[in-house]
Amino acid sequence: MRFPETAKSTTSLAFSLGLIAAIVATGWYYIILPYRKIPQKPSFSNDLKAAPVPKSPIAAMKVKPISQPTVKAKPKANEAKYQGKVNASIGLVFRADPNQAAKNVGGADFNAKVAVIKETPDREWIYVRNENTKEEGWVRTGNVTKE
Repeated sequence: MRFPETAKSTTSLAFSLGLIAAIVATGWYYIILPYRKIPQKPSFSNDLKAAPVPKSPIAAMKVKPISQPTVKAKPKANEAKYQGKVNASIGLVFRADPNQAAKNVGGADFNAKVAVIKETPDREWIYVRNENTKEEGWVRTGNVTKE
């Protein structure tokens, strides 16, 4: 090949590549880029108006004042049979029922004061109330010393 033929082919190759690049750039700018933009939120004529505030039905209700009781309620008498103290060195676990497999419902620490409320007929279990936390539950009789 001679130099003039080579120059012609190089020029036509450069022209062809430039034309392809111009078509791709034009397509990118006018076809691809417009679809990549996030459109603006449309605005409507009623967007700027504030919604009316509904009237509260509670404001229309009238509440009568509560009258004060004339008779004072009497506190319940202390229903405990006797007071006791926890003598188990690790404390006590209160049970929901008078058996070892019952669910735990509370507890008391060593030397805590408890009120014995009731006993089982065989006197193996007693129902007690912790005087500090007001928790109640069943415990074995030997774990509480009578005061």
